[in-house]
Amino acid sequence: MSLKSSSLLYLSLFLTLSCAIHALDITKLLNKYPEFSTFNNYLTQTNLADQINKRNTITILAVDNGAASSISGKSQATIKAIISTHVVLDYFDEKKLTEAIGSGDELTTLYQSSGLAINRQGFIKVALVGEGNIGFGSAVKGAQIDAELERTITTQPYNISIIKISKLIVFPGADNAQTAKATAPVSSQSVEAPAPSRKVKAPSPARDESVADSPEGAGVPDAEASGQISEAPGPSGADDAADAASSSSSNIQIGLVGIVMSFASLLVVL
Repeated sequence: MSLKSSSLLYLSLFLTLSCAIHALDITKLLNKYPEFSTFNNYLTQTNLADQINKRNTITILAVDNGAASSISGKSQATIKAIISTHVVLDYFDEKKLTEAIGSGDELTTLYQSSGLAINRQGFIKVALVGEGNIGFGSAVKGAQIDAELERTITTQPYNISIIKISKLIVFPGADNAQTAKATAPVSSQSVEAPAPSRKVKAPSPARDESVADSPEGAGVPDAEASGQISEAPGPSGADDAADAASSSSSNIQIGLVGIVMSFASLLVVL
C-alpha cells in the first residue's frame, strides 16, 4: 500500500472515530441512570433532546425523579421553559464551575437561545452556598441560588457533562413567559394594511380613460360625478384624496408651463 493510500485510510478512520465520539444521544445516555427517568422523559416530550443532540458541547444539570415530579402538573410550554434552563450551552465540570464562581460569569442556557427569555431568565448564576457547596439559581434579580451540586454523573471533555443538582431551577415568570411571547406575532399581523385597501385601485383605469377623453382640466370633476368614489370602501378615501391632490398638482404644473410659454412668446415678439 502506498504512502498516499495509507494516509487517506488513517484520515478516514480518524474522521469516523471523531464522528462516533462526538455523536450525542442524550436520551440513551440518561437511560443508564434510572433516577433521571422523569427528567429524561421531559427532554423527549418537549423535543429538547433533539436540540441537545445537534450540539457538540453541552452541560446537563439533571435532577432525580423526586425533584423532577414537582412540575408534573404544569403546562407543556412551562415544563419546556424550565427544563431548557437546565441545559447549559458550554462544557462545565466542577473545576470550570469553580472558575466561573471566581470570575462571576453566568451560564448561558438553551432557554436563552430560544428567544423567549426576558429579564435574564435564560441565564444561571453559580455561587458558593452552605458549607462551600456549589449552588445554582436563576440570574433574574431577586431569584434564590438554592439548587446545590450533588455529584458529577459523567463527563466527556470537552463535549458533554452531566451533573446532578438537588432541585429544579424555576426562574421567576416561568409560568407565563411563553404565553406572553406567543401573543406577539398576532398583534404584529393586526398592524398590516387591510386587504380591502388594495381593491380600491381596480377602478383607476376607467377613471384614467375618462380623464383622457374629457376636456382639459375636467378629469377630476367627471370622476367624482361618475359615482366611482362613493362606491369604494371606507379606506379608499385616502387614495382618492391622493389622486385628487396628484391631479391638482398636474393642473398647476400645466398652468405654470403655459405662463412660461406665453412670457417667452412675448419676449420673441418684442
